Amino acid sequence: MPFNGAGQFNRTFSWTADKAAGLDISSSRMDTDTDDIAANGLSNCVTRDGQGSPSANLPMNGFRVTNLGNAVARSDAPTLGQVQDDLLNWTIAGGTSDAITATYTPALTTLNDGQICYVRATAANATTTPTFAPNGLTPEVITKLGGSALGVADIAGALAEIVLRYNFANTRWELLNPSNISLNTGILTTGAVVFTLASSAPAGWLMFNDGTMGSASSGASYFSVANLALFNILFASPFTDATCPMFTSTGSATTRAAQGSAAAAWAANCRMSLPKTLGRALAVAGSGSGLTARTPGQTIGTETAALNTANLPPYTPAGTITNGAITGTAPGALYNATSGSGGGNAGSATTVNISASQAASTFTGTAQGGTSTAFSIMQPETFMNAIVKI
Repeated sequence: MPFNGAGQFNRTFSWTADKAAGLDISSSRMDTDTDDIAANGLSNCVTRDGQGSPSANLPMNGFRVTNLGNAVARSDAPTLGQVQDDLLNWTIAGGTSDAITATYTPALTTLNDGQICYVRATAANATTTPTFAPNGLTPEVITKLGGSALGVADIAGALAEIVLRYNFANTRWELLNPSNISLNTGILTTGAVVFTLASSAPAGWLMFNDGTMGSASSGASYFSVANLALFNILFASPFTDATCPMFTSTGSATTRAAQGSAAAAWAANCRMSLPKTLGRALAVAGSGSGLTARTPGQTIGTETAALNTANLPPYTPAGTITNGAITGTAPGALYNATSGSGGGNAGSATTVNISASQAASTFTGTAQGGTSTAFSIMQPETFMNAIVKI
């Protein structure tokens, strides 16, 4: 007789009942009873060494399965600790910035539609078609917004936490949290400059503060693979070694001619200087009508100016001596007949009558004016920080 469905096993024969019935011990009855115990009793039990496994669901009747080990395969039951830690689908990325890999435990052996993977990136993507391959599976391209190509640095950089969901029908990974910089594509492009009251730049921007920028190994003020597009702009004409000087990764001065090309300078981890901006008003480059042509990155001007003779309008004093009289011309008399001191009434001629014998006499006026101190030529201004898009 097998188990009765409620977990109770009943033997086929009872030796006590046989004795009461006057039945002797029978080998056949003993074998039948023992075989039933072996076949329908012990063989249906779950053994602790794993030899006897369940053939149906095991209701726990409100009790817990305790002291479980962590799951290591997809078919294992996870522990509460694994669920709370939420590490089953999270790991630190491997591979490269544009060929991302990940090793999950338990390992992903196949990908299902809607599969979510969490990854901590090690670098920003430098291309628009990075790929992702968990646990050695086939690398598939990463897209965003329903299949659109990523922008550079949509994966913001090292330590960025990204969320990827697998699209089985289109064999691609959808990046569910692209960086804010990618949302500005087509609105603000590389090289755009914006004023800000913030003291630090958001993702995808650099502080426009006379610093240097370059690759991750450049040693620049701002070093990241995401700087490549802006580096290429500043390397090319009309920017020059004078407006945007370059340095090697060790800080030694170099030139565009010495590097040969932007690609070579970037590969050599050169540092590029940002155009000078701190404390300066920003103006538009070009050749305006009647104005001097200006090129991007060019700097001119001072905060103060000293007035000198060359800045004054031209004036030549003149006068005549006629019949013992000296006549001065505007804008001021050569001599003041009333007070006898140097000076006169500005803007009108003055006649001084003296005798002929005094015509050859000389006189000296008193020095007038200020101390030639330089004066400000700055317009009223309010100062803010600026950021430039990479």
